[in-house]
Amino acid sequence: MTAPTLRPTAAVEVHEEPAAVSQAPRRWRPTISAVLTLSFVLLIVLAVGAVMFVSFKAARKNTFELLRNTSELTVGSVTGQIAQHLDAAKFQVEHIAELITSGEVDETNRDQLEQILLGSLAATPQVSGIAFIDGDFEATRIGRQHGELFKRHSSWRERPEIQTWIGQMRQTTGSGWSPILWIEDLKTPSITMQNPIYRDGGFVGVVTSVVSIGSLSEFLSATDKAYGTHSFILYGRDRVLAHPSLVGGTRGLSEAKPLPGLGEVNDRILAAIWQESLDDMRNFLGDSQVQGRVVSGPDDQYIYLYSPIWGYGPKPWYVGVYYLASDVNEPFVRLFESLAIAFGILLAAVALAVVLGRSIARPIRRLAAASRALRGFDLANVQPLDGSPFRELDDAAQAYDSMLAGLRWFETYVPKSLVLRLMRLDEAAPKSEERAVSVLFTDIVGFTGLSDRLPAADLAGFLNQHFALLGDAIEIEQGTVDKYIGDSVMAFWGAPTDQPGHATQACRTAIAIAASIEADNRRRRDAGLEAIRLRIGVHSGPALVGNIGAPGRVNYTLVGDTVNIAQRLEGLGKEFSGGDDQTIILVSGETAAALEPGFKLQPLGQHQLRGRVQSTKVFRLMGYEKPETALSEDAAEV
Repeated sequence: MTAPTLRPTAAVEVHEEPAAVSQAPRRWRPTISAVLTLSFVLLIVLAVGAVMFVSFKAARKNTFELLRNTSELTVGSVTGQIAQHLDAAKFQVEHIAELITSGEVDETNRDQLEQILLGSLAATPQVSGIAFIDGDFEATRIGRQHGELFKRHSSWRERPEIQTWIGQMRQTTGSGWSPILWIEDLKTPSITMQNPIYRDGGFVGVVTSVVSIGSLSEFLSATDKAYGTHSFILYGRDRVLAHPSLVGGTRGLSEAKPLPGLGEVNDRILAAIWQESLDDMRNFLGDSQVQGRVVSGPDDQYIYLYSPIWGYGPKPWYVGVYYLASDVNEPFVRLFESLAIAFGILLAAVALAVVLGRSIARPIRRLAAASRALRGFDLANVQPLDGSPFRELDDAAQAYDSMLAGLRWFETYVPKSLVLRLMRLDEAAPKSEERAVSVLFTDIVGFTGLSDRLPAADLAGFLNQHFALLGDAIEIEQGTVDKYIGDSVMAFWGAPTDQPGHATQACRTAIAIAASIEADNRRRRDAGLEAIRLRIGVHSGPALVGNIGAPGRVNYTLVGDTVNIAQRLEGLGKEFSGGDDQTIILVSGETAAALEPGFKLQPLGQHQLRGRVQSTKVFRLMGYEKPETALSEDAAEV
């Protein structure tokens, strides 16, 4: 018979009476109230120190919140200025493109085109120039140079870079910003907004405008004077787009290098921004869009707060500010010094409070740990509690030890698994009710003759060892041992808590019991002892479940025809015993129909069980294999 391997179990020995709890002589002990009064006095003193510590934390938090708010205000102000500076130019380009697309402006009418370009340039003083280039590379441009407006019409058909650019625009839809460019005529880095134009599915041309970004450095300079900050705008991580030191221009810039690098502006602190960060400032920035870094700079630690913004070219712009860490920390550093002095004064009081607290807490912790073990009915690993120098705790320890002795007797007679399940119910006492359950009965074949041949002590040891094997298998499948009847065991599944697979659990238990009997018989044969044989019956159906008995002495048990059928099935096993089978397992048709796939069942037909009018369909349970694909033929027949 195929059966799962069970974990080894220790034999159940005859229980001895637990030793009585010794009663120690009573002597005077201080009360908890007296000790707690003294402790509270000390805790009040300690609270003074705690208040100072909280004040320190609050000052630190407020300082960083102020830092965050200032940084968000500064970053937001600069970001708004960028949007105001550039979005107006974007709007004008998109507006002209819409006019040409709709036909309101004829791009072939040079005078009309120049007038609309000139009007857009006048409305956006930050724009240095605006142009329309058609599909034949003919360009109409309006711009500013040295404070004067100019109009030009040029053919760029012979310029390869323009041809490449127009080719790219033919593959583009919608407006977009270019990378940073160096405009030689303006002697300043700029950015262009470009919008390709299509009409009736054909490419018409491109509207583009040039926006100088030099004025952004002037805005940062004014912002720093207003807020006392150090602001910057980076293009990507390695180029400086705007900085107060760039007001008035920077030497060494060209078409190949339109922006200075981090180390090329007069700011050693900004150059250190991407060094290894000591802190990412998340504890203080929280869900803010602003990001942070703390870096060891040239002379001190510096705090950088910045926010990346997208949409103005292929690289992000990093808008941020930085602070000297010592300036930020100064308000609460002074508070920390006062706090250290105060804690020095309170050190002796704190030490005394710790000693008293531990002396009280230690026995309470032991009592709590022992109580948790009792909650799980793990009585074997629970030790009696030692006495305590405090009167109330000593009384509690002695009461606990007396309770532990009583529970150890209680555990001897009541199944621990049943008690734990009942404890999980929300009722004071479970009500008697009809439930769908599975019942298992076992019986040793030829036990009467075996009991006649064994002395009483050996027979008790044999039964304890046998019931230990069965109880272990039942407990693994979360079953409940209802009672021991001579050499028989009655167990059930499905109560007091719901177990939807109770039939499967009962049959797995039966197979596990068979495997345990087979292993135990090998041990008995090696010891020169007689092997034992077992009959098992399993039936599933309704039964009355609850507390049955007289007041003061009840059993949580099952009552009903389901119990009788399971017992009759066990008895029917006599008709099928023989050969080398060490265990015969018979299950009813109701149980077989409720099993999950994988059980090997041998149909034995209809049988008239003793005491029943209707016949019962019976199967022999041969083993269990976890199914891989389809159901077995026997399970399909069921």
